[in-house]
Parts: sequence; C-alpha cells; structure tokens
Amino acid sequence: MAANPSAVKGSLAGMLSAAAYGCSPALALALYGIGFDAANALFYRYFGALILILPLLLWKKDQILLPWKDLRALALPGICFALSTLTYFISFSYMNAGISATLMFLYPIFTAFIMVLVYHEKLSLSLILAIALSFAGVVMLHGAEEGGLSLVGVLLAGASAFTYALYIVGINRTHLLISNEKLTFYLILFSVGVTAIYMGISPTSAIKLPTPTALIFIALLALVPTIISLELMNVSIAAIGSTRTAILGALEPVTAVTLSVLLFAEPLSLSLAGGIALIVCGVILVLAGQRFKARRARVYIKRFNFIIRKSVRRRWRWKS
Repeated sequence: MAANPSAVKGSLAGMLSAAAYGCSPALALALYGIGFDAANALFYRYFGALILILPLLLWKKDQILLPWKDLRALALPGICFALSTLTYFISFSYMNAGISATLMFLYPIFTAFIMVLVYHEKLSLSLILAIALSFAGVVMLHGAEEGGLSLVGVLLAGASAFTYALYIVGINRTHLLISNEKLTFYLILFSVGVTAIYMGISPTSAIKLPTPTALIFIALLALVPTIISLELMNVSIAAIGSTRTAILGALEPVTAVTLSVLLFAEPLSLSLAGGIALIVCGVILVLAGQRFKARRARVYIKRFNFIIRKSVRRRWRWKS
C-alpha cells in the first residue's frame, strides 16, 4: 500500500520541527559562552523573531492589531508562554542542557494532570503509568549528573513544563480564532515584554549589546527553533493532527542531548540515556491516550450588512 503523501509530509515536518526546536539549548549555551545571560539571550532571540515574522504577516495581509477583548483573553496564556521559555533558558545555567530539555518535555503530562484536576477529566491508567515512568526517569537523571541533579535546575525546568502546560490549556480554552502567524507574533511580543521586565527588576541581569559573533547565534536562535520550528509545526498539525505532531516532539530532548554531547562535551551516560528513554516513553503514553474533543466556538461574520453567527470546530493545539 502506497504511503499517504500528506501523512509523509506531515510526519517529516513534525520531525524537522522538533529537531529545530531542540537546537535552542545548544544555541543558548553558545551565547552563554561569550558572556550572555539567559535573559539577554531570550530577549534578543524573540526580538529577532519579531523582526522576522512581521514581514510575513504584512505579506499575508493579516490584520496585525487585535481587539481589546481578544488581547485580554490572550494575556494569561501569553504570560505563561513567556515565563515557560524564561525559566527554561535560566535552567541551562544550573544543569546539563539536555536534562533540562528532557524535563521540559514533561509538559504533556502536566497538561493532562491539569485537565483531570481542573476540568474533571477521568484519571486514566495511562496517565498514572506515565507519571510512574517519568518519576523513574527523573531518578535515573539524578544519577547521570555528577553530584546529583541541581534542585534549582529541576525546579526551573519543572516550572517551565508546568507554565507551558498552563499556556496550552489556556490557549485552547479561549474563543480566539486567529491565524497561527498572528498567534505566534503575539506570543513573541509577550515574551519580549516579560523578559524586558525581568531584566529591569533582576539585580544580576542588564542589557548587553551583541557582538558580531553573538549576532550570528541570535539570528540562528530567532530563525531555527522559533520561526522555522513553529512554521513546520503548523504544517505538521494540518497534515497529521496535534497529537501525532506532539508525539514526534520526542525528538526535541534527543536533539538537545545529542548537540550538548557533540558540541559541549557533556557526558552521555547509561543513566542519562535511560532517564531520557523513560520520560519520553511516559510522555508518548499520555499523548497516545489523549482524545481531546474538538470544541465549537461562535464566530460573528459581517456579510451584506448582516451579522451572521456561525459555529466552527476548534482543533486541540499541543504547541504553538
């Protein structure tokens, strides 16, 4: 039987998207190596991405401004998204970047747990087993780090996964119907704002002017794990759906660990490989068992001077 071209395209796009996103720890560490801290690296990453995505919105003739009510609805998910990336980047300073990426990959388990606690979805056997596997994976990761895992690093990576889960739940519970590019634009805008506020109140972080070398890494951060990854993800979601795309996201921590080992000589031990494998298996178990129902949102359309109310189906989005 011939392979479905759309499924092949979607799967390839999903794998490339995950691999591109997995490059962010290595690029961040490269900036740390030339004197940048997490806040500066993240601020310039998103500022550069903002410059790159704005022409795309103008080319597609997308209305950039959002109504105030839509902006308010996007505020909480947008802040959670920004906090997730900020805590993720800071965690690289406390532990192996590959381990941080693996712990951040726990976000689907946090998402499913929030759905159980807040929205009273049934606690499934797959979620219980996934939590057990992930806990065992964290225990193995603890043995992979010399002297054990940094508590601060674990808390930061865990906070990143949790706030990303809050973002996912929040964005899927809004009635916003906007293009993927516009959503990405506003998430980047929130990230620039939150990072700038953090730099303003943090006694250890101040704006640092980039050198020519730093500009190369900043451009790669803005392009590869941000714009390219998100655009490929949109292609993948359209072709094979959100859940399958999220499963392919298992390549994110694998890419992060591989680059950390190859570029920064971070050790690859049996404990590290085993811990990553257990966590990835736990997350895939959750993703494979989720069947989030598509919701219907009301849309008001002006046509021939009449206001028509339509009901459209919304797809569950694992990532943006």
